Order: sequence, then structure tokens, then C-alpha cells
Amino acid sequence: MFSLKCMYSDCKTNLAYAATGKRGVLVLLVSVIASAQLTAQNVTSPYSILGIGDIETKNAGRYFISGNTAISRRDPWAYNFSNPASLTGLPLKTMHFDLLIRGKISSFSFPDDDTATTPSKDLILRRISLAFKVTEKTGFAFGLQPYSTVNYKLNQNRVQLDNSTVYDKAVEGSGGLNQVYFSAGHVLGQQISAGITASYLFGSVQEDTRYYSSYMDITRKRSDSYSGLLVQGGLQFYSKPGTRWNHVLGLTGSVGSKLNGQLSTEYSENSVVINKSLDDGSEFRLPLSAGVGYSATSPAGITLSIEGGYSHWTYQKVNYQNSYTYPTYKGGIGMEYSFKDARTHTWERGFLGIGLNAENSYIRIEKQKLWDYSLSLGGGLNVSNNLSVYSGLELGQKGNKTNGQIRENYTQIVLGLTLKDLWLGTKKYGRYRD
Repeated sequence: MFSLKCMYSDCKTNLAYAATGKRGVLVLLVSVIASAQLTAQNVTSPYSILGIGDIETKNAGRYFISGNTAISRRDPWAYNFSNPASLTGLPLKTMHFDLLIRGKISSFSFPDDDTATTPSKDLILRRISLAFKVTEKTGFAFGLQPYSTVNYKLNQNRVQLDNSTVYDKAVEGSGGLNQVYFSAGHVLGQQISAGITASYLFGSVQEDTRYYSSYMDITRKRSDSYSGLLVQGGLQFYSKPGTRWNHVLGLTGSVGSKLNGQLSTEYSENSVVINKSLDDGSEFRLPLSAGVGYSATSPAGITLSIEGGYSHWTYQKVNYQNSYTYPTYKGGIGMEYSFKDARTHTWERGFLGIGLNAENSYIRIEKQKLWDYSLSLGGGLNVSNNLSVYSGLELGQKGNKTNGQIRENYTQIVLGLTLKDLWLGTKKYGRYRD
């Protein structure tokens, strides 16, 4: 069942808008997927049409492979974005430059159909960062990474008010939010470190809709530009070195401001602009979040880790009927084996890991939670004192067909490298090169 709504008050012809009723969002998402098969295979997820897109909640880097259990990890060979307190675990006077790319392949199936769609593909730069420890007690990091991504396409044949004249509707969404951040960590005592990460989020969510037939060609361009601040704090409590097992307890909490938005809308007919508007009143509220993690490392180099998290998204309506923001939960368990140099037993030659992760989306669809379950595994190798490489594979499933949701089966592959080197410092903090 479809409702009819005029998209632009000056249009002489009423245009059919969107599917409504109990299954409205599902119909919309099915249309997104059906369209993806006819266009370039470059659609990350049909669910990115909702809210501010798909939020990148998983740790990008070494801890991707062990179920994204990173809050309690503080390894000297890797930078950990998830908890800024871990910066104090880095070696003195050594910088870590990280570059990470992620590829994703997804296929989708509908509630009443067991046949999966043709796989769609996506490739992005997941993170670029620089981390270093300037004194025995203080470390810093800064970088850039995506906070959310939007990428979908939709093609539909629609019917006008008289139910006789057919026209086409093409919708394309793109964009997302970026996150620029600065982190600092400091040792508070012999067995405790604290840290803080301040982030600036910015970007735009764009949607281009074209209504066209043999007698009309109307285009609507919408662009929601957002910006705001996000602050995260972290603590790590760790046992003294030399014990049989080394234990770390990690805590994090974040406070998000509301994203202030500016909505720009432009209508054109046959490429001629006929109406433009600008609205400064849009906003999107970020959640309060908390996380806790625990890890234990044996003398043999085996690390077992577990963590959980909660984000309190307050209720706010999103694009479509019966869809709104809702609190999220996540949890993960992981195991990693680090193999050391046979002579020194201190320098890490490489690592292997495996883990499980589960979380629900910040968007409820038709009043149902949207769950995401995944298995990850991978490893890394220190090629030299100055270069480390790592790769991970994640197999996951998002959405439950028994709840009337589209099920996404996806494979994510991450590939990263870390460049390490000694730096020249200042007189105050000492020289980085001896």
C-alpha cells in the first residue's frame, strides 16, 4: 500500500512518495537491494539509508582479529584507539604510523526468499594515525577515520495520482561523517593509567532523488551537513610485570554532544534550479557510552580477553516510519597468541588471533532490534624493527529474516601496516635519537 505526497508544493503533479504501513521500511530496503543488482556493485548496506548511516563501531587495527576486544589491551607493539589510557604502554621515543584499509563484500536475502543477491563490494581507507610516547609517563596520538558511512542506490517505477501514468524514481545516497581525534594518556601510578580522546565529527549525508519520464525531469538534492564534538575517557589497571599472568582491567566512557546540522534542499527541472532552501535547525544527538574489558596474558604469550559495552541513544525519529534510535549493547571475546624472538624473548615476531563479537544497531526497524554477529581471525608479522603488517578476516551476519528484516551476510577484510621509527625530540623531553 502506498501513500501519495507532493514532494514540492509548486509542482503541478503530485508525486507518489514512499511505502507506508507496517512493512513500509522493509519495502524500501528491498527496493534498495533490488536496485543494487542493476547498478555498480558498490553498496555497503541498505541500512545506511537510515539515520546518519552505518556507524563504524568496531576497532580498526590489531584488535580487529580478536573479536574487537580492545578496551583492556596495552601492547607495546600496537596503537590501541579504543582506550586512550593504553598510550602509556607504547615504547619510549618510538612513533607508530598506522595506515589501514578495509574491504567488504555483502550479499542480501529477503524474508520470503532464500536466494541471495549478487554480492556488492566496497573499499575504504579505514584509519590513518600517528601515536608516540614523549616521556616515560605520557603518550599522544592523533588521526582521521570514518565515523559513519552512507552508500545506497534505489530505482523504482512509480505511479502518479491518476494511477495510469508511470514515471521512474532514482535515489542515490552517499557521504557520511568523518572523525578527527587527538588522544593523550598518562601514568597515574605504578599500576594505573588514564587517558582522554577529543574528537571533532564533521561531514554530510547526501541524497539525490530524480523523478523522470518522457514528459518531466525533476531532481531533488538534499544535503544534511553535521558537526559536533565527542569526548572519551579511559582507565587501565594492570598487574605488576613478572607475575605468572599479567592482568589488565580497562574502563571507558564517552559523552557526545548533539550534532548541529544544516539541511540544504534544491529542486531543479530539466537541469534548471526552480527552488532552493536552507534550514539551520536540524540536529542529531550522540549517545552516552560506557565499556569495560578484561584481559589476561600468560608467559607463553597467550592473551584471553573479554569486553562489553553500552551506548544510551535517546529516542529520536529517523527517516522512515517505525524507525528510531535505541540503546545499543555489544560484547566480544577473543584469544591471541604472540610469538617472541627465540633469542631475546622480548621482541615480538608476530601474532595470531581469533574472536567473536555481537552487537545491535543504534536503529530499531519496525520496533525490532537489528543484531550483528561476527567471527574474526587473522594475524600480523613484524617484518623488521621499523615495519609491521597485519591482516584480518571477519565473517558476519546482520539482520534476522524471522523478524521481517533483510539479512546481510558479509565478509570484511582489513589490511594494515605500521611504520615505526625513532624521532628527534626537544630539549625539554629529551632527544629521540641517542
